[in-house]
Amino acid sequence: MKSVWRIAGLIFCAFLLLIPVYGQVAARMSTQPLEEKLGSLPGKEGLKILAMGHRALVSEWIFFRVMTYYGGRIDQEAPASRRNVDYPSMYYFLDTSTYIDPYNIDSYYFAQAILTWEFGMIREVNVLLDRGMEHRTWDFYLPFFAGFNSFYFLKDYKEAGRYMERASRIAGDPLFANLAARFLYESDETDTAISFLKVMIEKTWNQKVRRSLETRLGALEAVRALEKAARQFEDRFHRKPGNMHDLLNAGLISRIPQDPYGGMFYLDDHGRIRTTSKFAIKSKNDRSN
Repeated sequence: MKSVWRIAGLIFCAFLLLIPVYGQVAARMSTQPLEEKLGSLPGKEGLKILAMGHRALVSEWIFFRVMTYYGGRIDQEAPASRRNVDYPSMYYFLDTSTYIDPYNIDSYYFAQAILTWEFGMIREVNVLLDRGMEHRTWDFYLPFFAGFNSFYFLKDYKEAGRYMERASRIAGDPLFANLAARFLYESDETDTAISFLKVMIEKTWNQKVRRSLETRLGALEAVRALEKAARQFEDRFHRKPGNMHDLLNAGLISRIPQDPYGGMFYLDDHGRIRTTSKFAIKSKNDRSN
C-alpha cells in the first residue's frame, strides 16, 4: 500500500514540475504558424496509464486540440490550403484519443467527416471505427460509416455488406439491410453518397464540419442531376452525350448546375460527370490567377 502512495506522490510531483515547462511550451506555440500548433503527444500507451481515472477528459481534450487546429486552418484559407495541414498528426491525435477512451464518439465522427473526404485516409479511419465497434456495441453508426467507406471509397462491396449487416442487427432497421444488399450488388454510388452525407450532416454538431459536408452534398446532388440527364440522353439517342451542351440542346437540363467548389462540370471520355475543381475549393490566390 505504501508503494502505491509513493508512486502516486511521484506522479503528482512530476505534474507540478511540468507546469512551468508547459507554460513555456504554450507561449512558444502561440507564436508559431498554425500548421505547427497541433504539437505532439507522448506515446498513447503511457498517456493512457497517466490519465488514470480521467481518461474520458484527456481523450476529449485531445479531440479539442484537433478541432481547434483544423478550425484555424479552414478559417485561414479554405480547403485548397489543406495541403499544408498536418493530417498525419491529426490522425495520430484521434488514434490516441480513441485509444485512451474508445467510447469518445466525437473523435470517430470527426475522423469520418474530415479525414476520409478531405485527406483520403479511408483505411486508417476504418481502423478507428473498428476500435469503436469493439466497445460501442450498441452504436449502429460506426458500422454504417465503415460500410460506406468500404463501398464508396474502397470498392470493397463484400466488406461493405458485412458492415451494413452488422449495423442492421444493432439498429433493427431494414434500411441497413437494404443498403447491405445494394452494396453487394454494386449499387449507384452517387445516390448512396448523398444518402450517407445527409445522415452525417444530421448527426454533426460542429458548424465548420457541417458546412464542409453540406458543400460536398451540394456538389454530389448536382452530379446526380447531370448523371440522370446523361442516362436519358443515351436512352433517347442511343449514344453517350459528347459534352454538356448536348444535354442542354436536348432539353434535358435547363442550365449547367454550378459547382459549389468553384469548378466547371464536364463529361470525360467515358461519359462520366467530372468537375475541374475535383471537389476541392480553390484558395484565394488560386482564384486570382
